[in-house]
Amino acid sequence: MPSRAADLVRRGPEAPVPRRAVVRRVVTRVVVPAVLAVLVLLPDLLGLDRHLPFAVFSALRPALTVVAAAGLVLVAVVLRRRLRATGVVGLAAVAVVVAVAAAIVVPRAIPAPPPPPGGTPLTVLELNAFEGNADAGALAAVVRRERPDLVVLPEAGERFRARMAALLPEYRSWTNVPARAADVRGITVLSSPRAGDVTARTISDAPGTPTDTRYPWAEITGGILGPVRLGAVHVVSIVPGWVSYWPGELAQMQRWCSGGPALVVGDFNATPDHSAFRAGTAGCTDAATERGASLTGTWFAGVPRAVGAQIDHVLMTGGPQARDVSVIDVPGTDHRALLAHLRLM
Repeated sequence: MPSRAADLVRRGPEAPVPRRAVVRRVVTRVVVPAVLAVLVLLPDLLGLDRHLPFAVFSALRPALTVVAAAGLVLVAVVLRRRLRATGVVGLAAVAVVVAVAAAIVVPRAIPAPPPPPGGTPLTVLELNAFEGNADAGALAAVVRRERPDLVVLPEAGERFRARMAALLPEYRSWTNVPARAADVRGITVLSSPRAGDVTARTISDAPGTPTDTRYPWAEITGGILGPVRLGAVHVVSIVPGWVSYWPGELAQMQRWCSGGPALVVGDFNATPDHSAFRAGTAGCTDAATERGASLTGTWFAGVPRAVGAQIDHVLMTGGPQARDVSVIDVPGTDHRALLAHLRLM
């Protein structure tokens, strides 16, 4: 049998890999995976999350980060003996992107220290009623069980308000749209006897003005709220034809977040992973984030909570603090309810 040395002499040295092939490998195995990972997991850092489909990617960043991390581990295990240097570098680049995304997401699962004792307890329940199709009886049962002081119901007009009023006669009720308006356009507010003499007004500015919104909003004042103003909002969805209005509507949260004690409650169609949400709500604190509960999805109710996005929020500024936040399933709607126990300090 010929020796290995003789065999090597006969074969000669290996031909160098052409430069073009090296560049192609680097692009396909390092650059492309890393860029795709950034576009999917970190589009907000590039200012792309105000456009589709990147706004959707940002909304789902917690779940997508878990999927990406699992995919990295799977690829590394399955291809561990076949990975070349460029493949290893590509996996490392994607791993860095996943680590950055995780560093953004994970802190929201860690609760802040509890608020100090004292202050006035306030319980707020929020639920998008899905064009008035939420199960009114099931929602009434939740209200009787949890006894919220205030209930904010986006996509609930006069028709749904009347159903809730019949089921909960002890609660005062009000909607911000005329009786002829479709439920999807309205926000209904319920107030318990404990809430006292709260008053509500519609916020609906002239079309085309900088403060115009696609759906009318509302503001609740007085009674148990004291000096605190409560904004009840329904921000436009991030869908084609509407997404261009979305950043501007989120920016209008500054009417509450920029001064004075306030709460902002409703369906924001955005999460803290959206740069427009962070900019628009600057000065406010998200109650669920403060209590380490902002990774529980309130939409889409048809998927597990860990997979969905928490696009419903209770925001606080100027005194209110969160004691506890939980998510509750209610049939008939594509959202889950958000229940926040607060203290008005």
